[in-house]
Amino acid sequence: MVSRGAEVPVDLQKLAESLGVTEILLTELVEDGRTTWIDGRPKIELRADRPAARMRFTLAHEIAHVLVAQDQTVARRTQGLDHDALEMLCDWIAASLLMPRDWMQRFANRNSYNLSLLRLIANHADVSLSAAAVRLAEVGGRTCMLLRFQRAPERWVVVGHAGVPREYIGALEATAETSLLLDGLASRRDVWQDLTLRSRGSILLANAHLDKSGQTCIALITSLIEDATL
Repeated sequence: MVSRGAEVPVDLQKLAESLGVTEILLTELVEDGRTTWIDGRPKIELRADRPAARMRFTLAHEIAHVLVAQDQTVARRTQGLDHDALEMLCDWIAASLLMPRDWMQRFANRNSYNLSLLRLIANHADVSLSAAAVRLAEVGGRTCMLLRFQRAPERWVVVGHAGVPREYIGALEATAETSLLLDGLASRRDVWQDLTLRSRGSILLANAHLDKSGQTCIALITSLIEDATL
Protein backbone atom coordinates (compact mmCIF):
# COMPACT_ATOMS: atom_id res chain seq x y z
CA MET A 1 0.00 0.00 0.00
CA VAL A 2 1.00 3.63 -0.38
CA SER A 3 2.62 4.75 2.83
CA ARG A 4 1.75 7.74 4.97
CA GLY A 5 3.09 10.90 3.38
CA ALA A 6 3.27 9.35 -0.10
CA GLU A 7 3.78 11.79 -2.93
CA VAL A 8 0.87 12.55 -5.21
CA PRO A 9 0.56 11.77 -8.07
CA VAL A 10 1.60 8.27 -7.09
CA ASP A 11 4.17 6.59 -9.33
CA LEU A 12 2.21 3.48 -10.33
CA GLN A 13 4.98 2.18 -12.55
CA LYS A 14 7.39 2.14 -9.63
CA LEU A 15 4.78 0.58 -7.36
CA ALA A 16 4.06 -2.15 -9.90
CA GLU A 17 7.76 -2.93 -10.25
CA SER A 18 8.13 -3.19 -6.48
CA LEU A 19 5.36 -5.81 -6.49
CA GLY A 20 7.12 -7.89 -9.12
CA VAL A 21 5.00 -6.93 -12.13
CA THR A 22 7.07 -7.98 -15.13
CA GLU A 23 5.35 -5.87 -17.81
CA ILE A 24 2.70 -3.20 -18.28
CA LEU A 25 1.47 -3.44 -21.86
CA LEU A 26 -0.93 -1.26 -23.86
CA THR A 27 -2.84 -3.55 -26.17
CA GLU A 28 -6.21 -4.34 -27.75
CA LEU A 29 -8.61 -5.69 -25.15
CA VAL A 30 -12.36 -6.01 -24.78
CA GLU A 31 -12.08 -5.23 -21.07
CA ASP A 32 -10.24 -2.19 -19.66
CA GLY A 33 -7.46 -4.22 -18.08
CA ARG A 34 -6.22 -7.70 -17.29
CA THR A 35 -3.62 -9.30 -15.05
CA THR A 36 -2.12 -12.66 -15.96
CA TRP A 37 0.40 -14.71 -14.02
CA ILE A 38 3.36 -16.34 -15.72
CA ASP A 39 5.64 -18.53 -13.58
CA GLY A 40 4.17 -16.91 -10.49
CA ARG A 41 4.81 -13.32 -11.64
CA PRO A 42 2.11 -10.88 -12.76
CA LYS A 43 1.84 -9.13 -16.12
CA ILE A 44 -0.65 -6.27 -16.60
CA GLU A 45 -2.33 -5.39 -19.87
CA LEU A 46 -4.31 -2.18 -20.42
CA ARG A 47 -6.76 -1.30 -23.17
CA ALA A 48 -4.86 1.19 -25.30
CA ASP A 49 -7.78 3.25 -26.62
CA ARG A 50 -9.02 4.46 -23.23
CA PRO A 51 -8.43 8.05 -21.99
CA ALA A 52 -5.23 8.51 -20.00
CA ALA A 53 -6.97 9.07 -16.65
CA ARG A 54 -9.13 5.98 -17.20
CA MET A 55 -6.06 3.86 -18.02
CA ARG A 56 -4.31 5.16 -14.92
CA PHE A 57 -7.22 4.11 -12.70
CA THR A 58 -7.37 0.73 -14.46
CA LEU A 59 -3.65 0.25 -13.80
CA ALA A 60 -4.23 1.01 -10.10
CA HIS A 61 -7.14 -1.46 -10.15
CA GLU A 62 -4.96 -4.21 -11.62
CA ILE A 63 -2.24 -3.44 -9.08
CA ALA A 64 -4.93 -3.94 -6.43
CA HIS A 65 -5.55 -7.44 -7.81
CA VAL A 66 -1.82 -8.13 -7.45
CA LEU A 67 -1.84 -6.86 -3.87
CA VAL A 68 -4.82 -9.04 -2.98
CA ALA A 69 -3.24 -12.12 -4.57
CA GLN A 70 0.16 -11.63 -2.94
CA ASP A 71 -1.10 -11.09 0.61
CA GLN A 72 -2.01 -14.56 1.88
CA THR A 73 -4.28 -13.24 4.63
CA VAL A 74 -6.19 -10.98 2.26
CA ALA A 75 -6.32 -13.66 -0.44
CA ARG A 76 -7.78 -16.14 2.04
CA ARG A 77 -10.39 -13.69 3.34
CA THR A 78 -11.48 -12.67 -0.16
CA GLN A 79 -11.57 -16.19 -1.58
CA GLY A 80 -15.34 -16.44 -1.14
CA LEU A 81 -16.15 -13.09 -2.76
CA ASP A 82 -18.06 -13.15 -6.01
CA HIS A 83 -16.68 -11.34 -9.06
CA ASP A 84 -18.58 -8.08 -8.52
CA ALA A 85 -17.59 -7.84 -4.85
CA LEU A 86 -13.92 -8.44 -5.68
CA GLU A 87 -14.04 -5.81 -8.42
CA MET A 88 -15.56 -3.30 -6.00
CA LEU A 89 -12.82 -4.06 -3.48
CA CYS A 90 -10.14 -3.49 -6.11
CA ASP A 91 -11.78 -0.22 -7.16
CA TRP A 92 -11.63 0.93 -3.53
CA ILE A 93 -7.97 -0.09 -3.23
CA ALA A 94 -7.22 1.71 -6.52
CA ALA A 95 -8.80 4.93 -5.26
CA SER A 96 -6.86 4.59 -2.00
CA LEU A 97 -3.60 4.15 -3.91
CA LEU A 98 -4.19 7.13 -6.19
CA MET A 99 -5.67 9.44 -3.53
CA PRO A 100 -4.35 8.39 -0.11
CA ARG A 101 -6.69 9.21 2.77
CA ASP A 102 -4.13 11.39 4.61
CA TRP A 103 -3.64 13.45 1.46
CA MET A 104 -7.37 13.66 0.69
CA GLN A 105 -8.32 14.73 4.19
CA ARG A 106 -7.21 18.32 3.59
CA PHE A 107 -9.78 18.60 0.80
CA ALA A 108 -12.49 16.58 2.52
CA ASN A 109 -12.39 18.85 5.59
CA ARG A 110 -13.35 21.97 3.62
CA ASN A 111 -16.64 23.62 4.48
CA SER A 112 -18.02 23.19 0.97
CA TYR A 113 -17.27 21.24 -2.20
CA ASN A 114 -17.35 22.68 -5.71
CA LEU A 115 -16.09 21.90 -9.19
CA SER A 116 -12.93 23.95 -8.68
CA LEU A 117 -12.00 21.74 -5.73
CA LEU A 118 -12.76 18.62 -7.75
CA ARG A 119 -10.55 19.84 -10.61
CA LEU A 120 -7.75 20.59 -8.15
CA ILE A 121 -7.86 17.05 -6.74
CA ALA A 122 -8.08 15.48 -10.20
CA ASN A 123 -5.17 17.56 -11.50
CA HIS A 124 -2.85 16.82 -8.57
CA ALA A 125 -3.67 13.11 -8.36
CA ASP A 126 -3.82 12.65 -12.16
CA VAL A 127 -7.29 11.09 -12.02
CA SER A 128 -10.66 11.82 -13.59
CA LEU A 129 -13.25 14.13 -12.07
CA SER A 130 -15.44 11.07 -11.50
CA ALA A 131 -12.75 9.26 -9.50
CA ALA A 132 -12.09 12.42 -7.48
CA ALA A 133 -15.80 12.81 -6.68
CA VAL A 134 -16.18 9.21 -5.48
CA ARG A 135 -13.10 9.44 -3.26
CA LEU A 136 -14.07 12.85 -1.86
CA ALA A 137 -17.53 11.54 -0.93
CA GLU A 138 -15.98 8.54 0.79
CA VAL A 139 -13.31 10.36 2.77
CA GLY A 140 -15.54 13.33 3.61
CA GLY A 141 -18.60 11.27 4.43
CA ARG A 142 -20.74 13.83 2.62
CA THR A 143 -22.77 14.07 -0.59
CA CYS A 144 -20.49 14.55 -3.60
CA MET A 145 -22.21 13.31 -6.75
CA LEU A 146 -21.08 14.04 -10.26
CA LEU A 147 -23.68 13.86 -13.04
CA ARG A 148 -23.14 14.39 -16.75
CA PHE A 149 -26.15 15.62 -18.71
CA GLN A 150 -26.53 15.50 -22.48
CA ARG A 151 -29.18 17.30 -24.53
CA ALA A 152 -31.28 14.68 -26.32
CA PRO A 153 -33.89 15.56 -28.96
CA GLU A 154 -36.70 15.93 -26.42
CA ARG A 155 -34.96 16.68 -23.12
CA TRP A 156 -31.74 16.58 -21.11
CA VAL A 157 -30.73 13.09 -20.01
CA VAL A 158 -28.20 11.73 -17.51
CA VAL A 159 -25.46 9.96 -19.50
CA GLY A 160 -22.88 9.49 -16.75
CA HIS A 161 -22.63 9.50 -12.98
CA ALA A 162 -20.18 9.02 -10.11
CA GLY A 163 -20.57 9.00 -6.35
CA VAL A 164 -24.30 8.29 -6.58
CA PRO A 165 -25.85 6.46 -3.60
CA ARG A 166 -26.63 2.84 -4.37
CA GLU A 167 -30.41 3.34 -4.31
CA TYR A 168 -30.24 5.91 -7.11
CA ILE A 169 -27.73 4.23 -9.45
CA GLY A 170 -29.19 3.99 -12.93
CA ALA A 171 -32.45 5.62 -11.85
CA LEU A 172 -31.79 9.37 -11.95
CA GLU A 173 -33.54 11.49 -14.57
CA ALA A 174 -33.80 15.22 -15.17
CA THR A 175 -37.30 16.54 -14.58
CA ALA A 176 -39.02 18.75 -17.14
CA GLU A 177 -38.21 21.74 -14.93
CA THR A 178 -34.51 20.88 -14.91
CA SER A 179 -34.52 20.42 -18.68
CA LEU A 180 -36.03 23.89 -19.10
CA LEU A 181 -33.49 25.36 -16.68
CA LEU A 182 -30.55 23.82 -18.56
CA ASP A 183 -32.01 24.96 -21.90
CA GLY A 184 -32.18 28.52 -20.63
CA LEU A 185 -28.73 28.50 -19.05
CA ALA A 186 -26.04 30.01 -21.24
CA SER A 187 -22.81 28.04 -21.62
CA ARG A 188 -21.05 28.94 -18.43
CA ARG A 189 -18.51 27.52 -16.06
CA ASP A 190 -19.20 27.12 -12.35
CA VAL A 191 -22.64 28.42 -11.46
CA TRP A 192 -24.81 27.25 -8.57
CA GLN A 193 -28.37 26.16 -9.31
CA ASP A 194 -31.13 24.24 -7.55
CA LEU A 195 -32.22 21.27 -9.68
CA THR A 196 -34.95 18.68 -9.42
CA LEU A 197 -34.35 15.05 -10.35
CA ARG A 198 -36.65 12.08 -10.64
CA SER A 199 -35.86 8.61 -9.33
CA ARG A 200 -38.40 5.80 -9.66
CA GLY A 201 -41.32 8.18 -9.18
CA SER A 202 -39.74 10.22 -6.36
CA ILE A 203 -38.69 13.84 -6.80
CA LEU A 204 -35.29 14.81 -5.42
CA LEU A 205 -34.11 18.32 -4.66
CA ALA A 206 -30.47 18.94 -5.51
CA ASN A 207 -28.06 21.81 -4.94
CA ALA A 208 -25.64 21.67 -7.87
CA HIS A 209 -22.54 23.40 -9.18
CA LEU A 210 -22.79 23.42 -12.98
CA ASP A 211 -20.37 23.61 -15.87
CA LYS A 212 -22.34 23.86 -19.11
CA SER A 213 -20.77 23.76 -22.54
CA GLY A 214 -23.13 23.60 -25.51
CA GLN A 215 -25.18 20.42 -25.37
CA THR A 216 -23.44 18.93 -22.34
CA CYS A 217 -23.44 19.89 -18.69
CA ILE A 218 -21.53 18.57 -15.67
CA ALA A 219 -23.25 18.90 -12.31
CA LEU A 220 -21.54 18.46 -8.95
CA ILE A 221 -24.33 17.81 -6.46
CA THR A 222 -23.54 18.55 -2.83
CA SER A 223 -27.04 18.24 -1.37
CA LEU A 224 -29.75 15.76 -2.31
CA ILE A 225 -33.03 15.30 -0.45
CA GLU A 226 -36.30 13.62 -1.29
CA ASP A 227 -39.17 16.07 -1.56
CA ALA A 228 -41.79 14.74 0.83
CA THR A 229 -44.26 17.47 -0.14
CA LEU A 230 -44.92 15.99 -3.62
